Amino acid sequence: MTRLRPTFPLTLIAFLLLAILSVSHPPLLGNSRYVNRLGIPLPPDAAPPEEQVLTMFTLDNPYMEWFKTSYKVASPAVFLVSEPLIRVDHNFDLLPAAAERWDVSPDGRTWTFRIRRGLVWSDGTPLNAHDYVYSFRRAADPNTGYDYGWYYLPIQNWDAVSARRKPLEALGVRALDDLTFQVTTDAPAPYLPALLIYSYVSPKRAITRYGDAWSTRPETSVSSGPFLLKEWSKGERIVLESNPAYRGPFRPYLERVIYKVYIVGVPPPVLAAYEGREIDSTDLTTQAEVARVYSDPQLRGQLNNYTDFMTYYLTMDTYRSVFKDKRVRQAFSHAIDRDALCNSALKHFGVPAYAMLPPGFPAASQERLASIQRYDPALARRRLAEAGYPNGRGFPVLEMWLRNEGTVPRTAAEAIQAMLKRVLNIQVEIRNIEAKAFMDALNTHRIVLTMVPYQYDYFDPSNLLGLWMSNGRHAWKNDEFDRTVQRANALIGNEKERMRLYQQAERLLVEDVGGVFLWHPRVNQVWRPYLISPALGVNRYGQRFWRTDKLQNISTTLYVRRKDHALIRASR
Repeated sequence: MTRLRPTFPLTLIAFLLLAILSVSHPPLLGNSRYVNRLGIPLPPDAAPPEEQVLTMFTLDNPYMEWFKTSYKVASPAVFLVSEPLIRVDHNFDLLPAAAERWDVSPDGRTWTFRIRRGLVWSDGTPLNAHDYVYSFRRAADPNTGYDYGWYYLPIQNWDAVSARRKPLEALGVRALDDLTFQVTTDAPAPYLPALLIYSYVSPKRAITRYGDAWSTRPETSVSSGPFLLKEWSKGERIVLESNPAYRGPFRPYLERVIYKVYIVGVPPPVLAAYEGREIDSTDLTTQAEVARVYSDPQLRGQLNNYTDFMTYYLTMDTYRSVFKDKRVRQAFSHAIDRDALCNSALKHFGVPAYAMLPPGFPAASQERLASIQRYDPALARRRLAEAGYPNGRGFPVLEMWLRNEGTVPRTAAEAIQAMLKRVLNIQVEIRNIEAKAFMDALNTHRIVLTMVPYQYDYFDPSNLLGLWMSNGRHAWKNDEFDRTVQRANALIGNEKERMRLYQQAERLLVEDVGGVFLWHPRVNQVWRPYLISPALGVNRYGQRFWRTDKLQNISTTLYVRRKDHALIRASR
């Protein structure tokens, strides 16, 4: 077998230091004033243990089990009460979690994960490879009704098992022994370890005894992660407490994490809560909030922003509509002034996009591809005329569908509508459609024109570019693109060549105007200066961000600094 080690390039020293601080805590920290409830010496500048508390908002969802539901899970709490095989740091390097190492077979289809010794659930029972087998089978079982199963389709027989064509035992997961978990894929999948950051294990004993509600009450909840459920007051808050039974590599400094919950229809006043010291960190959701922060010298110093790994784009029916003609698609791509869009309707919330892969994402080629779909009104009008619609004459009135979008994207869509009218003299009407009806129509290729976003699921180009394969949700097909992505998806052992193939495929996508790429969302966040963590530092891509604990293990590496002691007390 070929052994693939976790990737630590540029972060090896930081990771080793984190391991020292978070697990063994030797006498290097001899000048610590405090030791937390797990027996971990706190850093010398840390506040006392009773003030090692983090408070945030989260959506009020009904479950805290990943393999029961993704879309209705209490996130990000679920990422702290359950241990995945692999976690990710803020450089997006893979970190061993329950699995201390992993190997792949020569054909690239069988991955073997070695579970670290000594892991236990919070009730003291061993955590082992059989628990991971149970968890994946639970998600594939059609009786579970899991809503994120498509994500795991590379696993052998996932589709057949979830469609009841094969038994659960046929799923490509098995335990060779208590400490060896194996995953087999239908085809070579070099990206599988990145995909399996979403492997938050479920406890069979608790589910058998209490059913799906096991995760919703402290008295029935069983934790495998760094924290455990201490309180869940419905409609009010979720409280996590550090887990004394946790033996993994990410033992936390924090004593508690508190989530104030809210419902979708009634979003909380996040900035007012932050200014009132009710919470320690939040995303800003409106241009007015960002403007308010920029206007305040103290708040401005607490503002961080970054480009999200998400792309808004236009996709068109290239099979049956006017968009069969590539020149029409080119006309649309050259008629949209992305800089103007991001400086007005999307001010503070967007950066121009000229391709699918955002800046900083593996294989991204924005700068090299930017000229292909550049804003060029004269060229846009010429392409439309060449397609038989000079100055828009004879061009049909179109509807541009949106997927239940909020104020900022709707405003951007209206700006695009105006640009198409001004540059091409064509009329586009906007319809904001309920999400399920929209997705049903998109997946069955019944939408002529739509503006839609897609956010990455795992940190690999196979995720964002695989979306454009001809068997997917877009009414666009390019055989050379399909072949190139398939080659990259199956290439084991030559990462440089794999990234080159993805770059080649993305160029084909942009040149053929499979989509018109518009913007990447800009995320604006504030967090307290007394929150200290290496995960909140600038990463190798030049970004600082708070992407929740699924991606950078913030709450397991974070502590509250003592120098702001009086401010901390005032905020509790």
